[in-house]
Amino acid sequence: MNSLLSIFSSNTSISNNCPSLSNITQFVHDTQSFLLLLSNIEEIGWSSIRLSSSSDNSILTLHHTYIDLGDRSHDLYIDISQRWPNERPCCRTNLPVEFTIETWCPKTSRLMEVLNNFHSLVDSLQPFWAQLTELERDAIVLDTKPISYSSTTRRLKINDNVHIEIQIDPFNSSAFPSITFHGPSMLIRTFDERLEQNRSHWNEAHSNIILNLEHILDITFPTNIFFQSKSQAKDTQQQECGICYESTIDLKEKTIYCETINCYKQYHESCWKSWLRKKVPQRNACDVLDIVVDERINTTTASGPCLFCKKNIIVN
Repeated sequence: MNSLLSIFSSNTSISNNCPSLSNITQFVHDTQSFLLLLSNIEEIGWSSIRLSSSSDNSILTLHHTYIDLGDRSHDLYIDISQRWPNERPCCRTNLPVEFTIETWCPKTSRLMEVLNNFHSLVDSLQPFWAQLTELERDAIVLDTKPISYSSTTRRLKINDNVHIEIQIDPFNSSAFPSITFHGPSMLIRTFDERLEQNRSHWNEAHSNIILNLEHILDITFPTNIFFQSKSQAKDTQQQECGICYESTIDLKEKTIYCETINCYKQYHESCWKSWLRKKVPQRNACDVLDIVVDERINTTTASGPCLFCKKNIIVN
């Protein structure tokens, strides 16, 4: 038994974060289960896995990294339960779809099969990631970098005032995606109408999403070629809150817009309403005396001037 424990404690090539031997000691009282686990690991190859800190309900976590055809790195974590092999391992990944062990037979199932299934799933998602790579190449992506491989959405700039949020089906990346426009309502209304009128023209045989969208919306996306030029600074300023100066490209934070033509300044709703409540005069000598906050049953309507053009903004 001590010789079995020494395999874990002396093998420094596995990982620098090897779990404590106390957890393993509690597990190896069942020699048969422990030998079966060792057999599974040896079948995979010690060089293909690392041992990492186990979760609360497992005695050991195997960490495997797979490099796909696009040179993308994908991690698979296999949590080994204290009831191994009677209880199926639990898998964690950074994929855009769920990866689970569908069937598990304690006597015949092998961890090598789990890795092979993981590789197959990653390989099947290559068109999906290739599609996202094309988006990042052909358009200006506003999402905060780095973007996780599990993300199925991208926010693309259309112009200084409007951007589009696209959600792609990982298993059918050329299909019509879920689309949401963000910007002043008077501007995005036009895009919504064009999308509704022309969505039947979507061509799945033409896998390039940008070309499909340009055809349907009758627009040309700004390119990413000069993303490091001076225009980048202008784009960044246009996508920031006029009060806190942080990015407004955040799915969790609602953005409001000044609807005045040639302004369309953006604000975080929480920043703007907080500014109204405090009634603190801002830059450009904005007049804050006309601020009115109406509190009604179940609703709050905030009305006040844009800090830049001084025109009135009404937010429900």
